[in-house]
Amino acid sequence: MKQKILSVIAAAIATTFVTSCNKKTISETSKSQKEMKAIQFRIARPTNNLTEVIKFYHEGLGLDILGQFKDHAGYDGVMLGIPDKTHHLEFTQHINKEPLPKPTKENLIVLYYDKPEEYKKANERIQKMGIAPVKPENPYWKGKSETYEDPDQWRVILFNGVYNPE
Repeated sequence: MKQKILSVIAAAIATTFVTSCNKKTISETSKSQKEMKAIQFRIARPTNNLTEVIKFYHEGLGLDILGQFKDHAGYDGVMLGIPDKTHHLEFTQHINKEPLPKPTKENLIVLYYDKPEEYKKANERIQKMGIAPVKPENPYWKGKSETYEDPDQWRVILFNGVYNPE
């Protein structure tokens, strides 16, 4: 009987601890959300194939060219993004074209389509350029998306649906 009571007390203490830890995590998350004031973000990476990369992301995927630069301290570059300009990619190429790190098959950019017809058009547009889908590394993406490799072998996933973190 004493053993059973001790087990119940231990379980109650563990539940209280987990609950209080979860509450703290939720409150810390809420605090960080209130402190986050950035209104845009850019992901940048180098390439040695700038012309082909621009063609892939602009013509193939339909991203807008938001800006470009030439010979800025030895670099050329382009910023491409979605229409609201809140999220964009920057690709830079140095005049020396130094060796660059290779991506893994899990280095991904995922583009979400809320309308099946837009998803279908996006896949047709990139495939008309002679770019065929590749097998995704992670089986999660199978059956609900298509995976493509850009000229540097970085992967882009076109997802038929939207991300909902709930």
